[in-house]
Amino acid sequence: MVGIRSAKSCQTDFQNSRAITVRATPDRRGPAGGATCSDPTRGLYGGHVPRRESPAMYRVRPYRPFALALLVGALACTIRVIQPAPAATPGGGGGGPKPDSAKKDLPWKPFAEVTKDARVQTGLFTVYLKRESAYLALKPEQLDHDYLMVTELSQGIGELGIDGGSDVRSDLIRFHRAGDHVELWVVNPYATATPNTPMARTVAYSFGQSVAQSFPIASIRDTTNEVLVDLAPFFVSDWADLGAFFQFLSQQTPMQGPGPMFDKERSSFTSLHMFPTNAEAESRLTFRTARSFGLDMVPDYRWIPVGVHYSILELPATPMRPRYADDRVGYFVSAMKNFSRDTAESFFVRYVNRWRLEKKDPSAAVSDPVKPITYYLDRTIPFEWRPYVRDGILEWNRAFEEAGIRNAIQVLDAPDDSLWSAEDARYSTVRWMANNAFTYAIGPSDVDPRTGEILNADILIAASWIQAWQGEYRDYAGPQAMIREVFLEDSLLRADPNGRRFQRLCSYGASMAPEGTLLRATLAASGAIAPGAPVPREYIGQALKELVMHEVGHTIGLRHNFRGTAAIPMEKLFDRAYTATHGTSASVMDYNPPAIALDRGKQGDYYSRTIGTYDRWAIRYGYAAVAGETPDAERAGLRGIAAQASEPDHLYGTDEDAGFAAYGLDPTVTRYDQTSDPLAWGKDRVTLVNRLFDSLETRLVAAGDGYPKLRRGFRDLLFERWYATLVTTKYLAGAFTSRDHRGDPNGRPPFSAVSAARQREALAFIADAGLGENLYRFRPELLNKLAPERWWHWGVNPFREGRIDFPLHDWALAFQGTLVQLLMDPQVLSRVRDAELRAESRNQTVTIPDILTTLTASVWAEAGVQGSQRARNTTSIRRDLQRLYLARLLRMVVTPDPGTPEDARTVARATLASLSGALGRALVPANELDGYTQAHYADSRQRIEQALNAQVVQPLGPTPAPR
Repeated sequence: MVGIRSAKSCQTDFQNSRAITVRATPDRRGPAGGATCSDPTRGLYGGHVPRRESPAMYRVRPYRPFALALLVGALACTIRVIQPAPAATPGGGGGGPKPDSAKKDLPWKPFAEVTKDARVQTGLFTVYLKRESAYLALKPEQLDHDYLMVTELSQGIGELGIDGGSDVRSDLIRFHRAGDHVELWVVNPYATATPNTPMARTVAYSFGQSVAQSFPIASIRDTTNEVLVDLAPFFVSDWADLGAFFQFLSQQTPMQGPGPMFDKERSSFTSLHMFPTNAEAESRLTFRTARSFGLDMVPDYRWIPVGVHYSILELPATPMRPRYADDRVGYFVSAMKNFSRDTAESFFVRYVNRWRLEKKDPSAAVSDPVKPITYYLDRTIPFEWRPYVRDGILEWNRAFEEAGIRNAIQVLDAPDDSLWSAEDARYSTVRWMANNAFTYAIGPSDVDPRTGEILNADILIAASWIQAWQGEYRDYAGPQAMIREVFLEDSLLRADPNGRRFQRLCSYGASMAPEGTLLRATLAASGAIAPGAPVPREYIGQALKELVMHEVGHTIGLRHNFRGTAAIPMEKLFDRAYTATHGTSASVMDYNPPAIALDRGKQGDYYSRTIGTYDRWAIRYGYAAVAGETPDAERAGLRGIAAQASEPDHLYGTDEDAGFAAYGLDPTVTRYDQTSDPLAWGKDRVTLVNRLFDSLETRLVAAGDGYPKLRRGFRDLLFERWYATLVTTKYLAGAFTSRDHRGDPNGRPPFSAVSAARQREALAFIADAGLGENLYRFRPELLNKLAPERWWHWGVNPFREGRIDFPLHDWALAFQGTLVQLLMDPQVLSRVRDAELRAESRNQTVTIPDILTTLTASVWAEAGVQGSQRARNTTSIRRDLQRLYLARLLRMVVTPDPGTPEDARTVARATLASLSGALGRALVPANELDGYTQAHYADSRQRIEQALNAQVVQPLGPTPAPR
C-alpha cells in the first residue's frame, strides 16, 4: 500500500509494533444536501458541564481547565465558540524567511529523502506517514492561515466526566514559520478591527498569540517551498491538559503524593484520516499513577487509558452573513471586541450562533432550504429508542416552518460503513454513551467565529437516562451530595465571571432520578402500574423525546430558558388539548420535571410533546428572513421581533437568573419547577409527596424484591419535598424581572416587586412545610426497612453513607439547615433591606424582623416562644435544627459573615434576647420537661447569655478612604 496517491482520501489504522497501514478510501463527503459537520459532545468541562455541556461535562470556550470536569457531572448542553483572529503581526506574515535551496549547510535533509517510502494522504493537507512519524507538508499559503481545531475524547473511563465523545477544547490555530521551526499558535480570539486599517495594526501590536508547540522543520521542497514538520509528537502529548484535571483530583483526596501524570512511553499516535476540508487524528494516551483513585472501570489503576481525537477544519471560504444578537432572545453568541467601533456605545459585537439556512426560493413565504441541517443517528442508539430520538429532532421543523423554512432539518441513519465515524467533523450526530456515573446529555456545536455560523453539532445521551426516568439510577453518598448538585451551577457561574467557561453548562440530568421515583410511586399509588413495576415505555419515550428536543435546541443556537414554565397557567398544565400545542412549558429549553397532578383524575401529559411558543418565537428571530442586505440593515426588522418579548408566551430567563440567594431574585425563573405560580405548585408537590410516604413500601417494592429500592425511594421523596420548599425562598424580597426595552409594546419595568402578601405566604409555607415540627416523624416500621444494597464489590459499597441503617438525623439537618442558611444569607438579607426602599410602605414587603420572627416561632415552637403556648418536650431532630438556627443567630451577632447588614446583626441580637427569656420560662419545674429537653434548653440559654455579654468590636461605619 506504500505510495498510494490516486485515492481521494486514505485511512491509517494503528496496528502491531506501532506500524501504520493505509487503505485508499473514496472521498467521504456528506450526502447531497447534507450538512458537513463534526462530532458530538466535545465537552469535558462543559455539560447540562460545558462548546458542549454535561452532568460532568461543561463546555468552555476557548479553553476549559480540565480539572473542573469533576465538579460538573452529567450534563450537558453547550456551544463551542472560537473567536476571530486579529490581523497578523506587522512584518510577520508570509510564512517567515524563504529558504535558500542552494545553501549546502541546511539543517534538514532533502525532501525526497525524508519522505522516501512514506505512505501518503492528501486532502486538506498532504501528510507523509513513516514509521512513528506523521509529516505534515504545509504549503506557503497554509502558513499564517487560521484553522479550527477541535479536541475531544474518543475513549474515556466512564467516570469523572471522562467519557468518550466528550469535548475537551476548541481552538483557532495557525501554523507560523519562525526560522528553522514552525510554531503552532493558539490565536487570540477576542480582539478584532477592520482589516487594512491603522486600528488593525494597533490590535496586532496590542495582543499576542500563544505558542502551543514548536516543530523543527524536517525538510523543505525546493519546487513548491512546502515546509515539512512532524506532527506525531504533538498528537502524543497532553495537549488536552488531562494531567491538570488529575492533579486537581489528587488535591481533593486525603492521599499524599502527586496525581496521575502523562506517560509518553505508554502513549501512541494511532490513526489519521485526511479529507478535503478536514483532518482527523487520534491518539491513545496513558496516565501513570502510584495510587488508586477508586476508578471502578480502569482495569489497572496504575495506568489510566484515555483516547483523544483531534479535528482540524477549514473555515468556510465565503463567510455567512451574521445576525446581531438581542438580550431579549436567548441565543448563544459569538462575542468579540471590534476596536474599529470607537464611536459606538461599546466595542463589543455579538452575533447569534445559527446554521446557514438559505431558502431555495428567496421570494417564497415558505421554502425548502438550499442545504438542510442533517443529523445522523449513530449506530450506538438502541433500536427501541430511535423513533423517539428521531421525533425529538424533527419536532423543531415546526418552528422553522413558521420562520419560513420548510424541512429545515433532516434525520438519517448512520451508514453501515466501517469508514464512517461519528468523530468525523463533517457530520452532525446523535450518539448513545455508556458511563459508570452521572446522568447527562450534551448538545454542543462548532461555530465560525467570524459570523456565528454553526458548522456542525452533535448530541451525546447517557444510557443511564432510561433508569433515571424510572428512579432507578442515582446513588448518593449522603444528603450533601444531592444538595451540592442543586447549587452546583450557581457555584460554577460565580467561578466564571467572564462567561468563558460555564455559560454553556447543561446539567439537565442532575435531579431527574428523584423525579422518576416520584412519577413511579404516583403511578403505582393510582393503580396505573403494579407495585414495583417499571414506568411504562410510553412515558419513557415521551421523556426521551423532550430531552432530545432540549439538546437539539442547544445545537441550533438556543440557551436555556428557565422561565418557560412560568407561561403555563396552573389550570392549563394538565389540559391535554392545551399542552398538545403549547407543551407543559413555553420552552423545551427549561429543565422540566414530569407534570404530576395532585388530583389524579385530572392528569394530563407528563412530558412536553412539542416545542413551546417561546421556542418558535426564538427561531423566528434567529432564522426568519428579515429585510436588509447587511447585518446593520436587518436591525430594524430584528428589533420588531425582539420587541415581542413582553408577550406572555415569550417569557425568558436563563442560567444567570435561575439560582438562589444572590442569584435568586425572580421566583418564576427556576430549574425543575412548573407553572406561572411556583408557590402553588410547591404546595401541591409537598402534599403529593407526603401522601406517598406511608404507602411507599407497597408502591415501590414488589413481592420478592429487596428493600434497597425502598431506601432509594424514601431518599428521593425527601429530596423532592425539600426542593419544592426551596424554590419558594425566592419570593422573599423577590421581583419579577424583565428584559423589555424602553418603548416595547406593553413593556414592563426591569423589576416588579413580589407583593408583600405573596412573600408572607411563601415564608409561612417554608416555616411549615420545610421547618415544621412533625416533618420527619415516620412510622418505625418504615424506617426499619430502609436497607442499603447488600452487595459489596466494585461499584457497590454498603458503607457509602457511613452506616448501614438510614441516618435520618443527617438528612433532616442537611435539608432543613440549607433552608435556614439560605434565608439568613447576607446577600438575601441585604436584598430584603433594599426591597424596603422600593416599597411604597413598610407593609408592602417582608422585613428582616419578619423573617427572624417567623423562623424563631417555627424552629423553637416547643419552647413556647409565642408566649401563649406552654413549653413542651422536643425531639432529637428538632434539637438538631434548633442548635443550627441558634448557631446562625450567634454568629450573626458575634462574628457576622462579610456583607451582613448591621440591621440584621441588631435584629438577631434582639431575637436572641427574646429567645433567652422564653427558654428561661420554659425551664420552670411545672413544665415537666424530659432530661434531653431540659439540658438542651439550659445549654442554649447559657450560650445566648455568653454571646450577649461578649465584648464584640463592631465598626460604626465604613472605613474612611486613605488620603
